Amino acid sequence: MQSRNNLPATPVTLGDLMRSQRRDAVKAAAMFMAVVLYGAVLLYTGVHNFNLISRTVAPDQQLFAITALLCLEGAAIFLPLAIHFWLAPGPQRLVGYLLYAANFTIVVLNTILDAMTNRAEAMPDWLHLYATFIVPATPVLIGVGIAFIFILDPSKKIHDARAAAESASMDAMALHMREAANRDDVNEAIRMAALKDMQEATGRVVGVRPKALPAPKRPARAKTPRKSPGAGLTVFGAGQREMPRLSAPRKPRSRRRAGN
Repeated sequence: MQSRNNLPATPVTLGDLMRSQRRDAVKAAAMFMAVVLYGAVLLYTGVHNFNLISRTVAPDQQLFAITALLCLEGAAIFLPLAIHFWLAPGPQRLVGYLLYAANFTIVVLNTILDAMTNRAEAMPDWLHLYATFIVPATPVLIGVGIAFIFILDPSKKIHDARAAAESASMDAMALHMREAANRDDVNEAIRMAALKDMQEATGRVVGVRPKALPAPKRPARAKTPRKSPGAGLTVFGAGQREMPRLSAPRKPRSRRRAGN
C-alpha cells in the first residue's frame, strides 16, 4: 500500500501547458508594451521639461538644463525599480512612494507650465509662484529625496550599532584612564619623566650634563631555598668540631747507601 507522500502528482495535460505558455506570452507582451508606453511618456515630458528648464539658465549654460532634465526623468525610471527591487518595507519604501509621487507631480506641472508658456496664455498666480520658486529647485528636491532613501537603508542600522559600540568603548577607556591617574605608580612615573626632562633642559641652558637619575627600585623577590644534592642524607659525625681526615699511608724512606 503506497503512502500518501508517494502518490503520483496530478498529471499535467497538453492543454494545461498550452494555456500556461499562452499566459506567459501575453504577460511578456503586456510588459513590453508597458515599457514602451512608459518610455514614450518620459520622452514627451522630457521635451517640455527641457524647454522649461532651459529658460531658467543662461544661453551658454544649456548643459545644466540637460543635467536637471536627467534628474527628473532619471528619477522617474529609478524610483519604480528601487521600490520593486531595493527599498525595504517601512520608512524607506514610504519615502520612495512619496518621492515618486512628488517627481511625477513636478513633471506634470512642468508640462502644463511649458504648454501655457508656448501658447502665451495667462498663468494663474499659484502657477506663476511655482514657476518662480519651485522650477529652478526641482533637481535639488529630487536629490534630497534620494539622500533620505539612502539614509533610511536598513544597512545603516548595523553601522549605527557598530558606532555606538565604539563610542561606549571609548567612554569606558576614558573612565578607566581617569581612575588610573590617581595611582601612585602612575604619578611616580610622571614625576620621574618630568624630572628627567627638566634636567635635560637645564643642561642645555647651562651646558652642564645633568646627573643620571637612579633606576627605579624593584620590589625584592623572596628567594626560595634550593635543595642541595645531598639533602636527605645522614652525615655521621656532623656534631664534631673537626671532621676526620683521611690521608694516604706514608712510604718508608729508603736508607742511604753507605758511601754516599
